[in-house]
Amino acid sequence: MNTENDQFARVIEPKEGEAPEYDDGYSPIMPFPTSYTLTREQEADLVAHAMRRKETLERQMGRDVCSGSGWYNSPGASGRDALGINSPQETWIGKRTLYELTYRNDMGWRVGLLGGIFAKTNLVVPAARRICRQMISRAVNYFFATSPWFSAYPVGAMDRVKADQTDRYSRWKMDQAKLQRTEEQAVERAFILGEAVIKTSWANRQQFYKTDAEVLVDAMGYDILGADGDYIMRSDKWILDSTEDLMQPGVMIPGELMMLDRDGVTPQPAEMIYVSKKITRRIVHYKGPEAKVIQFRDFLCPLEAESIQEADCVIHIYDKPVMELADEWKKAIPLDATAEERMESNRRAVEMLRRIGNSSGNNNSAQNSGAVDDASASRLNSDQTQPILEIGEFHLRYDADGDGLLEDVFLVLDLKTRTPIFYDYEAKITPDGLRPFSVVRVNEVQGRWYGIGAMEMFQTSQEIIDLWMNRKSLACSQMGRVTFWDPSKTKEGAANPHLQMNGGMTYTLNSGAKAEDALSVILLDDNKIDDLQQMIEFFMQLMMNESGIANANDGNVSGMDSTKLATGIRNIEKSGQELFGLYLGHLEPGISESLEKMVKILFANMDQMEVYRYFESGESGGEDSSEMREINPGDIANLQINTRILLTRRRGEQVIESNARIIELVEKFYGFPFQIQQTIVTQFVEMAKQFQCPDPQRLFIPVEVPLVGPSGPVNPAGPSNPPRQSAPNL
Repeated sequence: MNTENDQFARVIEPKEGEAPEYDDGYSPIMPFPTSYTLTREQEADLVAHAMRRKETLERQMGRDVCSGSGWYNSPGASGRDALGINSPQETWIGKRTLYELTYRNDMGWRVGLLGGIFAKTNLVVPAARRICRQMISRAVNYFFATSPWFSAYPVGAMDRVKADQTDRYSRWKMDQAKLQRTEEQAVERAFILGEAVIKTSWANRQQFYKTDAEVLVDAMGYDILGADGDYIMRSDKWILDSTEDLMQPGVMIPGELMMLDRDGVTPQPAEMIYVSKKITRRIVHYKGPEAKVIQFRDFLCPLEAESIQEADCVIHIYDKPVMELADEWKKAIPLDATAEERMESNRRAVEMLRRIGNSSGNNNSAQNSGAVDDASASRLNSDQTQPILEIGEFHLRYDADGDGLLEDVFLVLDLKTRTPIFYDYEAKITPDGLRPFSVVRVNEVQGRWYGIGAMEMFQTSQEIIDLWMNRKSLACSQMGRVTFWDPSKTKEGAANPHLQMNGGMTYTLNSGAKAEDALSVILLDDNKIDDLQQMIEFFMQLMMNESGIANANDGNVSGMDSTKLATGIRNIEKSGQELFGLYLGHLEPGISESLEKMVKILFANMDQMEVYRYFESGESGGEDSSEMREINPGDIANLQINTRILLTRRRGEQVIESNARIIELVEKFYGFPFQIQQTIVTQFVEMAKQFQCPDPQRLFIPVEVPLVGPSGPVNPAGPSNPPRQSAPNL
């Protein structure tokens, strides 16, 4: 059985008569033709600049001293170095590592970094974790409890059809991509660490194989394919076409044509001819946009940068098997390249794989090694069946081509050999020309791209509570007393001056000696246990109040009897909603940005018609219904101009608030006399426009007060029924 090492060898082994090395010392090393053309010297300068920035950012963020899983237990982890530089635990990555461990109740790091009482007793009261978990739950429920949790809305009245197509297809595709789960993970990481970086990309996971099958062909013997581009088998079903009755919505009228069941659009040919042949089949596990939360130790960005898009350099470090890289380099060759260019690119790419594959090492990214101890990581690396590359994906703002202009450059680099695998303009890589990263954060730091998480907010209070709790535990334990033992007062001690007690032995006192002469115990009862308990409860109450998630039960911790009353409970709920609304406001931009990037990537890479099944919830709790739909690339052109992608929960609140304000304007307008209505109608129309009213002119039409008779209004006035005569001047 061939291993993946054998497969790799077949890819990179030189064929007979092939030159063993393509590097002539003058041509660029990067083998693919791109729009960003560099000379060999310019390419080397770009690589050198990228590596310098990587080393600088690793020192600034602490990645160089916080690598591995047990750095916090290493000697010197709690002190500063000879140059006075911050210790590992004070670096940006170091602090976030400790916040993550604290959230997991893994407090072993306190023994080495804090020492003192924590080296003797290391109990933890998970107050900060409890608060953080409830903050996460409330935020997740706010953004994602509704179904669907996002929708596409038209900007103008003419865009409703396009917005509806975008909405239905996007929701179906995002469900496949499991975007909601990724966003929930990002919210969780943001509250723990302060921020979570989401990376969006295009994924194409598929598998090819050959098999014998009976496929449908035409009279000339050519294959008849379905709308999805796949063969039509004898096992495929055909159904009768049907259309919806325009006069009776929901009623389907049977047609006369038979359609392929799996796509609903391919008509059945008049003559069904099946031929047995060996065909190549493709299983597409998933093809579409993909979003992942990046491990914070594998992401480098200047700490002084205001945003990821404005930073001069952003780096994502990850491991990639050589075979996956070999599969991807074929896709990097432009489709419009000539046969000669494709052949040359293939040859140079294979030679590049030989170079970096033979020099590859073990996986070094935190994503693969941070969750296990160093020994386990070594075992995992030794069991790899193929070489692993440590890849650095650089997003640089740099003038490498020497034209005097700073360009946003996308660079993929093998970090061990410093081999440039690929580079091009950033605008050629992403559909919006921006870096494919979004930051979901809470407690935004002014002028910085990161935030402050709940674990950092309550770190000081958590340490105080745990300190007092361990003092209380120590005082109540055996260490809360002093024992005096004199072995010489016993016959056994006379023979053994170092006799130990509590060994289950029987001791014989010397003549005239008393038990208290040999053993006495003094209890250290001046430990103020009750005062420590009260202070612990006090600090827990402060943490609850600051978090905005306190409830009536939390108030009982410090004996606040007023919280048992209805008024106290309502006050807690109201103040909590006001305070927690600030966190929701911080989270929403990052969630919306990553969602918009996913939708843009989806439609930017759509190159053929796709058939999908759309599910819609039944009315009044009825059963869900589904229908087959299709969408073409031309149907969603100019998406970013004509539609808006908004979170459903937020959009619903906006609609409710806007409609309520419009109703207030209408009531106020018709409360004025007729002459005043004529004067201020323009102002009311303009105010209604500010609340996104689609047609405000029809709502504000000046009318006169109708005559009132014994049986009610005579000729009631209104926009569609104006009065025939003026009312008397009352």
